[in-house]
Amino acid sequence: MRMKNAHLLLVAALLISAYAGLPFIAQAAPQTPALGLVAKSTGGQIGSAAAAEGSSIYSGDVLSTPDNGLLLVRIGPLSLELQGSTTAHIYRAPYGAIVELNRGTVFYTTPGGQQNLIVVASDIRVTPDLSTPDLGRVTMDDPCNITVYSQRGNANVQVGSENRTVDQGKAYRVHAENEISYRKYLSPDADDYHNHHEHTPCAPVDLVKGRPPIMPGQSHFLLVSAAAVGVGAGIATWKALESPSRP
Repeated sequence: MRMKNAHLLLVAALLISAYAGLPFIAQAAPQTPALGLVAKSTGGQIGSAAAAEGSSIYSGDVLSTPDNGLLLVRIGPLSLELQGSTTAHIYRAPYGAIVELNRGTVFYTTPGGQQNLIVVASDIRVTPDLSTPDLGRVTMDDPCNITVYSQRGNANVQVGSENRTVDQGKAYRVHAENEISYRKYLSPDADDYHNHHEHTPCAPVDLVKGRPPIMPGQSHFLLVSAAAVGVGAGIATWKALESPSRP
């Protein structure tokens, strides 16, 4: 009987110790900081959840909009606006954030200086110039053709071994070398990024009717009229950039 009581007391003591330690365990668990927040949303989603204004955005989130939708995200001094029918993954980076555009159109604003927001579409990388505030747009016309328009400031565009500066007010249609099929989504800056997707070479195509196709050794860049691709900035992004109350 005494042994049974002693056993029960031991079990009780262990349970009390375990419960007493739970607050300390929970307190010690690392908290993942938010990358940014939703500033404006019209039908936007974070994963499968509605993106309400004020919702937190975390590194690795997939953002999307329906037809005629809109999603404006602020990451410190950076802004990213998804237009209708757009899907993108967003990741934290030492310089600010990196966005992988899967379909549709994104506008971006950057303040110049240290913080930057880089957009990757297929195997094309768009890096706004850090020397001045930038406002630009990247559109995935299809997985092998990306339109890059720099409305304010300049942006460097890289595809394969070729680099081109898109000057203010200019637009280029850029032909990717490869279409990408993902097995797992992770940051394009990750060391093992290329181990988690497949490359399908993009066939030479006519970028503009009447022009010859891009052949091996030729430029991936075709200068197009800014008017032809639309010159207006995203309304929400423009207001966020110009608003005197912008944090």
